[in-house]
Amino acid sequence: MFATQDQDNRRAEAPGLTRNHGAAARRLRRAAAGAVCAAAVALPVAGAATAQAATAAPHALAITWTSLALKNGWADYGNHTAAPAVTNINGIIHLKGAIATTGTNPVPFTLPAGDRPAANVFVAVDLLGATAGLLNITPSGVVTVEAEQSWSKAQGFTGLDGASFAASGSSFTPLTLQNGWHNYADGTVNAAVRKISGIVHLEGAITTAGATGEPFILPAAFRPDHTVYVPVGLCNANSGRLDIYPSGVVDVEAEGGTMANAECGTSLDGAWFAKSATSFTPLTLQNGWHNYADGTVNAAVRKISGIVHLEGAIAGGTNPLAFTLPAGFRPAHNAYVSVDMNGANRGHVLIDSNGQVTVFAEGSPSVASSFTSLDGVSFAP
Repeated sequence: MFATQDQDNRRAEAPGLTRNHGAAARRLRRAAAGAVCAAAVALPVAGAATAQAATAAPHALAITWTSLALKNGWADYGNHTAAPAVTNINGIIHLKGAIATTGTNPVPFTLPAGDRPAANVFVAVDLLGATAGLLNITPSGVVTVEAEQSWSKAQGFTGLDGASFAASGSSFTPLTLQNGWHNYADGTVNAAVRKISGIVHLEGAITTAGATGEPFILPAAFRPDHTVYVPVGLCNANSGRLDIYPSGVVDVEAEGGTMANAECGTSLDGAWFAKSATSFTPLTLQNGWHNYADGTVNAAVRKISGIVHLEGAIAGGTNPLAFTLPAGFRPAHNAYVSVDMNGANRGHVLIDSNGQVTVFAEGSPSVASSFTSLDGVSFAP
């Protein structure tokens, strides 16, 4: 499922598993709320790395961040994005920046010893054209980029903003899997959950041979007081999401309803959500965007230990510009962060240094205007 790709990044065929999704009755029924104007996707300029050195040297950064030394032909993406860097906050490793390459080697860097996971992790990231990708990270610190679509998507742009994972299973509570789901094993940790400063973090990877129900129910202490929709990586870097309800029930959805991608492997690494809206600052939506409602919370923002977190769900919009962040929550650089959209499709938000947040879909703009989740969106200011 999450096996490292070969050097030219040709994906292995996904296992031919099929099944009907047993929790379809609880899925969102979303009618299109109008098309978003302008282009469907914010396209970072492909090939931005060509003018840069084949191996980029570390940058001088703020004391809490460690610069990442790129290799194998990878370079900083530039274009007002941050240089690649890493930090450890309360046992959660956070990445930032953007990278690109003209080559075919999928290994852009090795994490410093203090920022490596204790087990294999698979973290969803944003690629060129708001398409889905995965970072495969081993305990040795080696990071491999995997693309859902063609390798050119990773070459042109690989965003690290919003990518995070648990350094270890310490302080995590094991989850009891059900309905035929089991832990993926193969060097990954078992499914588990932890709450830090009101944010619930998941870890591990799960799989099934054709289950017909939800994989687990969160213990009471980790349940949100509202419905959340969090993007996750599936087999072969395909796009998926977790639907998480106040009852604690967690459902897995796959883009296009192709549940074989979820069954062969669903990564929980990097998935997080806010337990409640407590201490969040409401956001003022614009250009026809409105809060989605239907059990979700209103769009809001909070900074925790130096990382900005968003929550809620939005819809509508006659323009991709959905809102502007208050001054205290704006990044010093442009950040591209993956988001979940209607039908478990992938998109991204472009967070500009002036605070403007624009929403773009991988495909049709109506996918974004029908439903865009802000749950699981985070970045370094």
